[in-house]
Amino acid sequence: MRPGVEHPSECGLLCSGDVDGRRISEQGAGESGDGNRGEASFRKSLEPNDSMEFESKEDAFKFYKEYAQSVGFSAIIKASRRSRISGKFIDAKFVCTRYGSKRGTSLCEDSQVKLNIPAKKKRGRINKSWCKTDCKACMHVKRRQDGRWIISSFVREHNHDLVLVQDVYDRDVVKVKKKKVCTTLARKMKNSEHHESTCSSSNGSCLGFREGDAQVMLEYFSCMQDENPYFFYAVDLNKDQVLKNVFWVDPKGRTDYGNFGHVVMIDTMHRKNESKLPFVPFIGMNNHFEFLLFGCAFVADESKSSYAWLIRAWVTSMHGQAPKVILTDQDPALNEAIAEVLPDSRHCFCLWHILSKIEEKLGYVIRQHENFIKKIYKCILRSQTEEQFEKRWWKMVETFDLRTDKWIESLYDDRQRWVPLYMKDIFLAGLSSPQRLESVVSVLDKCLLRKTSLKEFLHQYNIMLQERYEDEAKTDFETWHRQPVLKSPSPYGKQMATIYTHAVFKKFQVEVLGVVACHPKIESTDGPTTTFRVQDFEENEVYKVIWNENTSDTSCTCRMFEYSGFLCRHVMIVLQISGVNNIPPKYIMKHWTKDAKDRGTVRQVDLIESRNLRYNDICQRACKLGEEGSLCQENYSVTFTAMEEAISKCMSINHSVQTVSGPSFPSNYALCESEELTRGAFGAGGDSHRGALLGSNGFAGITS
Repeated sequence: MRPGVEHPSECGLLCSGDVDGRRISEQGAGESGDGNRGEASFRKSLEPNDSMEFESKEDAFKFYKEYAQSVGFSAIIKASRRSRISGKFIDAKFVCTRYGSKRGTSLCEDSQVKLNIPAKKKRGRINKSWCKTDCKACMHVKRRQDGRWIISSFVREHNHDLVLVQDVYDRDVVKVKKKKVCTTLARKMKNSEHHESTCSSSNGSCLGFREGDAQVMLEYFSCMQDENPYFFYAVDLNKDQVLKNVFWVDPKGRTDYGNFGHVVMIDTMHRKNESKLPFVPFIGMNNHFEFLLFGCAFVADESKSSYAWLIRAWVTSMHGQAPKVILTDQDPALNEAIAEVLPDSRHCFCLWHILSKIEEKLGYVIRQHENFIKKIYKCILRSQTEEQFEKRWWKMVETFDLRTDKWIESLYDDRQRWVPLYMKDIFLAGLSSPQRLESVVSVLDKCLLRKTSLKEFLHQYNIMLQERYEDEAKTDFETWHRQPVLKSPSPYGKQMATIYTHAVFKKFQVEVLGVVACHPKIESTDGPTTTFRVQDFEENEVYKVIWNENTSDTSCTCRMFEYSGFLCRHVMIVLQISGVNNIPPKYIMKHWTKDAKDRGTVRQVDLIESRNLRYNDICQRACKLGEEGSLCQENYSVTFTAMEEAISKCMSINHSVQTVSGPSFPSNYALCESEELTRGAFGAGGDSHRGALLGSNGFAGITS
């Protein structure tokens, strides 16, 4: 038994049409002992020609399917005709499954992003007309007077890539499993179709899709994985085997996480508001202060088990790498799930989420006291020491009679997770601020109007992704080929103009210009450590800056470095009077630099025994190559030439190898990640009744 075939995680998406490869397996094995040459010779012998004859139409189609399998495509019967006199079949046309024209805009086309999945179905099969390429490959057979069938015409050429298979036996086993998994999933998703965004079954919550929505989602995932095997998705079923949770992440999101994944926000605001779809995105920030999507999900309920499954699926999609900081709201179930699944990540609450809840939770206080908002904001945002915060907090509680308010009590208990004062020595990448990121609100809210259907959402989602990727590519290009405008002769501005991206430098330069409004005064000295009181006349506030001349360590009570990732004006005025004319390297966050993305630094090639792991590693690097190679025509030319050369060399090596060791994989459809997503790992507390996880490069398993 080959590893990776029996485990359900190896079952990928099913090609159109089943293929019976038994005859090929038996004949091919004895055709030649000369490895690839024997296999090539056998494929050549299978090619249709006008000297061939068949006993029946069925035999002819069986032959054409075997030929299709040996070449790397799937075949179907396009048309057949009966005699008006005898009623018997007299001719038939067998074609590639991509024969014919598209019926709408294709998700499989790189140039298009519109989702136009046809609703029409034929004989219970998934309609994949949106992936047709107008391929002309076909074989036309006719019945002679003596009852035997001959080949009337044959078109060999395809206008799309073929998936050549080396190990036919493994492919047949996997395709049988793929068909069972696809059929089972489609049936279980069908059971989840209701008229509300969430529903309840006898054994737990489930996603309630309108009729046809589940099929739309499955077809969307199939097409995305056809387009790029690095696309990842996972599906969770409840005890009734009804769809409960769904997670997916596109290839670029997985690649971006490697560069910008140290801080991640799980945004459940859409799940809690009146949006029809219970949408939960994983959000990050790139080096242009633009948000990134590290994954998306539909979550049926707000239980610990659902959130734990979701986080595990997400971490698995990111190769098991947990973020350093995870940001969420105060949801108790989500907090428990994070403590269980991400024990080594620092869990903080989004500041904007806390502040946005004040009016909802304390509206009765605001209506009675006009100055309440001013007081609570001063306590939260302006406190620079623990003593100051404690004094202001309890004075506020007493003044506004909040001793019995449960929410205020919970805020105080969790103060070290959200109050700026306690955010020392961490980096939040601009994701936690007093205001929610408007870019996130405007873009995601546009996709999730109250009456948005799943099909409409996927359409808007693809448009949004495409637009953001194009904008990011343009911004990258401008950052590397244009210099920002300097508005002062400050050495800090000159230094960072060549290091930071334009968007980050624009924010940093505001601080550089603000240095002139700051007046420092030494408060105390302890060896190499000096404490300064810095009067900021622009903000009319006094801040404390600590500077160690031996270690170049510094901190400011404004906490700008922790929240934004670059030094504030208060620290820079202290550096200036201390004779330090450059920003210390430890305070230049790579996250904000032009070099934040891994631009292909050369490293020693590791020995990877598994073909599966090698395949996934190449997919990941191909995503990075595509991102860099598409920035301009010159990059594209370099990339194209290098890839053609690499492909040629690989083909030459493959042809020179007489025997191939290691497991053979049937096609892109059946490849999956190195990590195995098993039954118990994704259930609530290992509940064997819960759970299915489907994903990776296809289905990662379905349990019953």
